[in-house]
Amino acid sequence: MEVNEPASQHELEIKKLNREIKRLKKDNELLRIANNQAMNTQAYIQRDNYRQMFYNNQLLKTYPHLLILTDDQLQTVMTSDVFFDHNRTFSKDEIERGVPLRDALSGILAERDLNHFMVMCQAAMVGRAVEPYILRNIVGGSKTDWQITIRRMHMEGRVTGLNIVFVDMTMMVDALDRAEAADKAKGAFLANMSHEIRTPMNSIAGMSELIIRDSNDDMARQQAMMIKSASKSLLAIINDILDYSKIESGKIELRAEDVRTASIISDILMMIKIRLKDDSVELNSDIDSNLPSVIHVDEVRLKQIMVNLMGNAVKFTEKGYIKLGMHMDKATDGSDHLHIYIEDTGMGIKKEDLKDIFSSFTRIDTKRNRAVEGTGLGLAISKELVELMGGTISVESEYGKGTTFFVDIPCPVTDPTPVGDISVSIGEVREEVFVPTYKIPGVNILVVDDNEMNLTVVSGILAPYEANVTCATSGEEAISKFAKERYDLIFMDHMMPVMDGKETMFKIRGMQGGENVKIVVVTANAINGVDEAYMDMGFDDYLSKPIDPACLDGMLKKHLDPDWIVEKGGQKSPGDIHDTDVRIANSYDEIKETYEEETNMGQSNEEVKLIDKAVGLRYCMGKEDFYKNVLNIFAESNECSSLKEMYDKEDWEQYHTIIHAVKGTALTIGATALSEKAKGLNQAAKDGDIAYIKEHHDEFMEDYVKVLELIKKGEI
Repeated sequence: MEVNEPASQHELEIKKLNREIKRLKKDNELLRIANNQAMNTQAYIQRDNYRQMFYNNQLLKTYPHLLILTDDQLQTVMTSDVFFDHNRTFSKDEIERGVPLRDALSGILAERDLNHFMVMCQAAMVGRAVEPYILRNIVGGSKTDWQITIRRMHMEGRVTGLNIVFVDMTMMVDALDRAEAADKAKGAFLANMSHEIRTPMNSIAGMSELIIRDSNDDMARQQAMMIKSASKSLLAIINDILDYSKIESGKIELRAEDVRTASIISDILMMIKIRLKDDSVELNSDIDSNLPSVIHVDEVRLKQIMVNLMGNAVKFTEKGYIKLGMHMDKATDGSDHLHIYIEDTGMGIKKEDLKDIFSSFTRIDTKRNRAVEGTGLGLAISKELVELMGGTISVESEYGKGTTFFVDIPCPVTDPTPVGDISVSIGEVREEVFVPTYKIPGVNILVVDDNEMNLTVVSGILAPYEANVTCATSGEEAISKFAKERYDLIFMDHMMPVMDGKETMFKIRGMQGGENVKIVVVTANAINGVDEAYMDMGFDDYLSKPIDPACLDGMLKKHLDPDWIVEKGGQKSPGDIHDTDVRIANSYDEIKETYEEETNMGQSNEEVKLIDKAVGLRYCMGKEDFYKNVLNIFAESNECSSLKEMYDKEDWEQYHTIIHAVKGTALTIGATALSEKAKGLNQAAKDGDIAYIKEHHDEFMEDYVKVLELIKKGEI
């Protein structure tokens, strides 16, 4: 037994070793498995890192804006690839290793803008809120508008740097600038149109008022009242079209009242007849004899719609006819509806252009309509007004054959009595003549205007008041007269050359007695808010052209001492104030017929074609001496050499200025064909259509020279 004990002990040790070997093998297997898992995890992490790096790189490559990430020392960490489109000084590796932010942007931002930007970055780093801002940056003559956003980055509660984004807003800012410029241009255009249109309207309304008041001829008075009625309606329309704020905001109020249909039709046909150039276009009407006598509608708006549509027909119809049709019927709900159609045989509208016909500031087929002037607002305003009145408007057209506009407006009938034969009703005038009820003898009034016609109108209106009226044709002359004489009231035109009304007013205010004299500005600028603007300038009041006698009457009472006003009864006898040989005719056709023999006597067909004396006399109130003076002025202001010089130099801006002036003066002397050719060149210069100018310039110059030679012969 003793001999076997060592062997048994040895076996036990072997067993223990075997068990330990098994345990070690098991542990080794576990370690192998753990190692494999670790290697798999590491591979996954590595693949995820690669994937994240790929995504980051793709993000930086495709990010559309300039992105810069910095550390807390304002050293670059990374940037989007857009950065390298603007600054090629640093490589991507250099940026990732770290470049001072100021250095990185030194080629992108101008020095002054860079300094401001760094201040913003420092502020953001210390926790101050930095709102995104727009920077108009110019480097090396190149402009870029940046929207800059600066934000802090955090990690585990610590500020690690900045996230900076530059968004290129150049196109958007430029578009905004263009929109603002267009907005300003439109405002300037409306203000200028107000002045240009209302100035001649002043003469029309003023002269018709004088004829109504002073003429003993009943026919002349009746016709003058028709002129005044038409001009008053036209002025109301002009005021609304030129009311910039209303056009922009659409805040147009309707004021419906009972109006006579015959009067509306009469006024419209009268205005359109005047605008027709010659006998090649007939003005027809198709008025239902059962049309009610009185309807309840906004008369001004209805006339505005009709004038816009018929005026459009006049522009684009060279031969044939223009027809106004009207009838009334009831809708299915029993309401009364006024139906209007305006038909013409003009050039028509292309099918593809019909969709834009009612768009604002849109002119169709401009190449063909080069000589047709207009703003492109008329049809747009008409559509807006028709829809505001609860109606509809539509158009049918065949290109080259003509156009018809249809208008349907809800319109209650007040008096259903049929209007009957409209030709009998047309010509009735509802206008009452304004009669002054007081005199102001001894009152000294100074009227300042560079336009002789305006001086004549204002002086004529003031004549019945028996005041002492003095006229001045310039600011300098007004100052000279004020230095020698005391005036109780001054009517001052605003738009005068050299020294305008505002400057003249300031200088008079600085003279002895000038601080107390009442100065009323007279202007054709009728834009909203202009009255307050003139008051702020220092004027005492504002009088709009054309001058309404009743408004002028109220102005006198408002600003003169009541003790100076002497009440009177009745009206000053006609004929003792205004001396004129103007004969008022029913239409331009009658004027032309009246003057045909005596004015064109001795003129050849070629001469009549160049200068129609009847037209010239029409613009010169029928006065031969006045007309001859205008002819001489036209000849003396010969612009041939100036036009040739501007044409040769291709200075189209100055060319436009000169040709624009010739266009108007040519029409004034009756050179209608020359005026039409100038109109086309004027529009071409305005649009930058140089090809059109070069094609038609020589033809225009040839006619211009012929007209000047005809005037020099002195046989017109």
